[in-house]
Amino acid sequence: MKFSALLIGLAAGLASALLFAGLILQSPTAVGLSLAAPIPIFLASLGWGSRVGVVAALTASASLAAVTGFAGSGLILFATMSLPSAIIGHLAGLARPRETEEPAAAGPFGPAEPAAPAFDWYPLERILFAIAAIASVACLFIGWLFGYNASEIGPELSAALSAQMGATVDPAMQEQVQVLARLIVQLVPFIQPALLVITLVAGLHLSAIITRLSGRLARPRDDIPAQASLPGFAVSIFALAIAGCFVPSTLSTVAAVVAGAFGTAFTLVGLASVHRRSRGARNRTLILIGAYSAIVFLTFPLLAATALGVFETARPSSRGRASQ
Repeated sequence: MKFSALLIGLAAGLASALLFAGLILQSPTAVGLSLAAPIPIFLASLGWGSRVGVVAALTASASLAAVTGFAGSGLILFATMSLPSAIIGHLAGLARPRETEEPAAAGPFGPAEPAAPAFDWYPLERILFAIAAIASVACLFIGWLFGYNASEIGPELSAALSAQMGATVDPAMQEQVQVLARLIVQLVPFIQPALLVITLVAGLHLSAIITRLSGRLARPRDDIPAQASLPGFAVSIFALAIAGCFVPSTLSTVAAVVAGAFGTAFTLVGLASVHRRSRGARNRTLILIGAYSAIVFLTFPLLAATALGVFETARPSSRGRASQ
């Protein structure tokens, strides 16, 4: 590894740690910046190679632990942002020479120069599957690390909400607070991996755009609306996770995490399908604005996008198109 590349990895790691520090230090103005923590690591991995991405990931975690004085903060960053970004950046840079049997055509002055070898790049469907799987494992690890227990967190959250509302809480309001606390606890296993999947996908996409503009991205531009998909067996994983959510045990929490991660991945596939299907339509902009506005203000369109993503993945013709 060149010394300049090593410096880039260290700088990227420091930038990622600074972006994530707002979440650990609970700074209200910097919490949003923590969602951009994967971007420096993606930039290092996509533009300068996987080893530089690993250096950036390790530097980010070590720097955050040193700044906060809490080793657990560095471990959180490493498990949820740093290591996933390094792995996904490595996968996005994987390629193998495409086997071509066509001989070089002869020119007027002799044999022509052989064409530059074409490459088959790691497919988008595998990258999206890896993001969902890694997000599931990361959230499960964090839950295990901090001893997540819904039966214990529910009463604690209810007490905290009641304390914030003051001492003048009547019994009816207290019951509503308990219902709200239980709802929040039930939704956390779904929301946390879903947010992580979106963060990693958005970070990878933005980093690819920036790296391509700089001329350092070797991977050609992907046709995301046409190629975004998941492997066919992801449908079975999602179905088993949904079924596991109804099992009254710790398994239901594990299943909820997997369902949240893969459900979000299927939703992204469904939204990509909307982009692809609306190509060539005169009112395409209005269609897309309407679709995303409906998702923001309503719930049903989001479920419809998830169902469309499952349909696109389960359909053999869709999987064949994505693999091309």
